[in-house]
Parts: sequence; C-alpha cells; structure tokens
Amino acid sequence: MLTLSEVKNFLRVDDEEDDALITSLIITAKALIEEIIRRKLEEYDTIPEPIKQAGLILVGTLYEERQVSKSDKEGVSMKDTIDLIRRMLFAYRKDKF
Repeated sequence: MLTLSEVKNFLRVDDEEDDALITSLIITAKALIEEIIRRKLEEYDTIPEPIKQAGLILVGTLYEERQVSKSDKEGVSMKDTIDLIRRMLFAYRKDKF
C-alpha cells in the first residue's frame, strides 16, 4: 500500500532511527483501512489514491500523536482521524467482508 520511503517523505523524516516504528505503523494503517473498506488491499491492481492518502493520514497521526498525553493533547484525536478516514473511504467499502 505504502512504501517506507513514501511515508518518510510525507512525515519529513530523514534519518533511519524510526524506520521500524514507521514500518509497524504502515502495517497498522493497512489493517485499519482493510477493516473500514471490508476488503483486502491485494484485491486492487493499483491502490486508488484516496486509499493511499488515507494511509498516509493514519500513519502520520499515529506517528505524530504517539507520545502526547491525553491531558495536554493539542493534536488530532484518533477518533477524529478514523472518522475522516471512514468518510474518505466510504466509496470503497463493501457491504460485507
């Protein structure tokens, strides 16, 4: 769905220090997207751009908000992010998995 290079460019990360974390977040974003659209991304010959953008948003939110405590949080909540992603991916959602 997304390459490590694409995501690091999106996140503006130049070093390799967080490569394992980012790779893990890509896997998590893929799983969340597949759950939302109720299909495996392998079903697509080419991943639609809205799905890729949704993945970037998910990874970016998970990465940027990973150490923010809830009491002094100023970033975007995961609930709001998931709501946005659901809206972005509604057209790709199957009735059943």
